[in-house]
Amino acid sequence: MINLFKRKLIAATTILVCISGCSSMPKPNFKSMAEEYQNTIEQYNFNNILLNVVRGSEGLPMSFLDIPNIIGTGTFSASLSSSWGQPNIVPGLFNAVQSLTMTPSVTTGNTFNYTQSSLDNAVFQTGFNRKISLATINNFASHISNDLLLYLFFQSVTIARPDGRLEKYINSPYSQSPFDFNDIVDFFVRNNLRTQIINFETPIGGKISESQVARILPTILDFNRNARLAGRNAENLRLEFRPANNGQSEHYRLMQMNQTLSLCFGDSPTDRQIINEFGESYLCAKARSNNIEKAQSTGISDATDTIKDKSSLSFEFRSNGDIYRYLGEILRIQIERPDLKVKINAQIRMNAVGWSTTPTIQDAVPILVVKKNQNIDNPLATVNYRGDTYQIPSKDNGHSHSVINVMANLLNLSKVNGAIPISPAVIVR
Repeated sequence: MINLFKRKLIAATTILVCISGCSSMPKPNFKSMAEEYQNTIEQYNFNNILLNVVRGSEGLPMSFLDIPNIIGTGTFSASLSSSWGQPNIVPGLFNAVQSLTMTPSVTTGNTFNYTQSSLDNAVFQTGFNRKISLATINNFASHISNDLLLYLFFQSVTIARPDGRLEKYINSPYSQSPFDFNDIVDFFVRNNLRTQIINFETPIGGKISESQVARILPTILDFNRNARLAGRNAENLRLEFRPANNGQSEHYRLMQMNQTLSLCFGDSPTDRQIINEFGESYLCAKARSNNIEKAQSTGISDATDTIKDKSSLSFEFRSNGDIYRYLGEILRIQIERPDLKVKINAQIRMNAVGWSTTPTIQDAVPILVVKKNQNIDNPLATVNYRGDTYQIPSKDNGHSHSVINVMANLLNLSKVNGAIPISPAVIVR
């Protein structure tokens, strides 16, 4: 009797353990699914950039895909089966069970369904092939070195001399120009060429009495609200109170906020050289300049008047597509001459506290490193194209990380409203 009771107890306990074990099995985890998706998309974007650099190296049209939608699903199922050696089940529980076999089964899985859309449309291509604005270049100025910024974004630089001669520096490793672009980059870095944003105010109209303020204030508020909605925060109007002075009664003046963006030469030991060659207007505004001084610091722009007996500078910026073609030229040289890489020349650098009397020299660093048909561990990007494998190594790759970062951001800026089709080209399951 005792032996029969033990058998019943063991059988019941075994069933309960198996059932409770099923409830504690691992289930699909949203965090792991999200991480898997993010890593996949990151690699997808890196490979997409490299693929179009390869196309640019062969002079072929560039083409981009995007993943506008993705749906991740997790599946979990559990089952329990049993077999009895001598089943003899009666109301109660068990009678005499000689053997009991329990077989739990658990199945889990993560799946993604996503759409791919082609960006080969007029909306995307218009932005992709439009010259990059100085405002966009300024956004990258604090993230990458000045010399890399110049090599990526500047198509050419022209110096107009006082005697009418033009010196054109073309930024291409295949350029046949007698003027070396590396030389002008060295000059710009040594003289601290940078972007500057100047905010200054100019008065509009005449004096405004206190009684007139209440009448024009709603107009000012409406103007500022519309400017903010249009993204023109720097164009706000404000009223400035001016106390009585020198016989003038107290009054108000309407002030217009102005903002200008330009290239200019910042503080460096060679300020005098810049003034002698190009004029003082090419220097950046000082930190404590007043409104008049700021307005006169036009920097290097089309609005800068030509100064007699002085040289002048003009720039041609690249488009997003131009940069891919330039990187393609760099890749083509690496393929033709594996021992040769397009490098940023050694530059005189500014130290952390300003210009040093003994500036350091940095070794030349490749702009982009791409390996063809080589076995590389954990590459940053990999594509197979026309029977060949191209890879960007994760280490010892020069400025490749910065280049990929810039190209990814520029590509996202080209995805304006309407660039990604509403109806996907391909649904992948």
